[in-house]
Amino acid sequence: MTVRGVAAILFWIPAGVLVYVHLLVPVLLRALASFARRAPVPEGPLPGVTVVIAARNEEKHLRAKIENTLALDYPPGKIEILVISDASTDGTAAVVRSFTDPRVRLHELPERGGKAQAQNVSAGLARHDILFFTDATTMHPPETLRRLVRGLGDPSVGCVTGRVVFKKDEGAVSRGLENRFAFEMGSRSALGDVYSLLGAQDCVYAVPRARYVPVRPDLDGGFVGPILILERGLRTAYEPGAVALVDRPPPNLKSEFDRRSRIVLRGLRGTFSVARLLNPIGHPRLAWALWSTRLLRWLTPVFMLITLTANLGLLDRPLYRAALLLQAIFYLLAAVGAVRAARGQGAPAFVSLPFYFCLLAAAAAVGIARLVRGEKGQVWTTVR
Repeated sequence: MTVRGVAAILFWIPAGVLVYVHLLVPVLLRALASFARRAPVPEGPLPGVTVVIAARNEEKHLRAKIENTLALDYPPGKIEILVISDASTDGTAAVVRSFTDPRVRLHELPERGGKAQAQNVSAGLARHDILFFTDATTMHPPETLRRLVRGLGDPSVGCVTGRVVFKKDEGAVSRGLENRFAFEMGSRSALGDVYSLLGAQDCVYAVPRARYVPVRPDLDGGFVGPILILERGLRTAYEPGAVALVDRPPPNLKSEFDRRSRIVLRGLRGTFSVARLLNPIGHPRLAWALWSTRLLRWLTPVFMLITLTANLGLLDRPLYRAALLLQAIFYLLAAVGAVRAARGQGAPAFVSLPFYFCLLAAAAAVGIARLVRGEKGQVWTTVR
């Protein structure tokens, strides 16, 4: 095979993967979802729920969080709040002890182990049948818990997760995140209708205690836990009416880059920890979902780089010159968006979307590099 032939292969295969992952898969899921709508689950008798708050140095947020949880629209005798303090060094424990309500409990871990470890411990301490995992910096409308619990009434469901709402402003990062998030939620809802979500929003999900699967402390419990439940034949359902209002500043260029890099690092580590599920022979549906909606997407920067590099060696034909021109325009628009984001300025959709796509790709590249360096990214520091 000629050098030019190799370059053509290196152009079309990764370019095809990018089109497949970011365009064809969402379209396919939405098409299939139109034939796979599930009937609403009627609300039955309400089970007891243990609300688990894994906290590390959260004295500034914890009082409001506990008060918000006590105000949920749920029978008082069927709810408890279990705060797992992950070796906090501030007044986290004192805030919890200041509540005289017997439904509010504290367990202190002597050594810092991370969120997954705190959640593993909570499963052994809970007094009720349902575990509701949430965060100290997350507030919920009163109906959230009822909506999550109702979804668990479906016998095929082992986990129910909700919808996260972030603070936003008029900057390019917020605009890009908002547009991307709307697209992402559409795909996620369709995947839930067709098969199952892969992972849960880690600040708003519920699992029956009997179905909870402990997760290695160095992994992301919100991602790996539901996949382990799925391996046992129980899916994760999406309940958009169960809302989590996250109390953190609107995203800026650095905070969003760091967040996305961390997500990719944890996601790749979690996926490789269950590498057996990537085998399409043993797990055809789950393997397809992991490859098509997770792993190949996280490898987007690799495919983008290969496509661009191969394109530079194929400029003797008009088709490839046009392809390079389109890439140049795309990256130029992304650069304009980056400049506007750095200045705290907004941007129209035709700028904010290429910018945010490239932001995700660059963050994924850093996440991959962090994985190669052996980082874990699991001992959390809350973004204030």
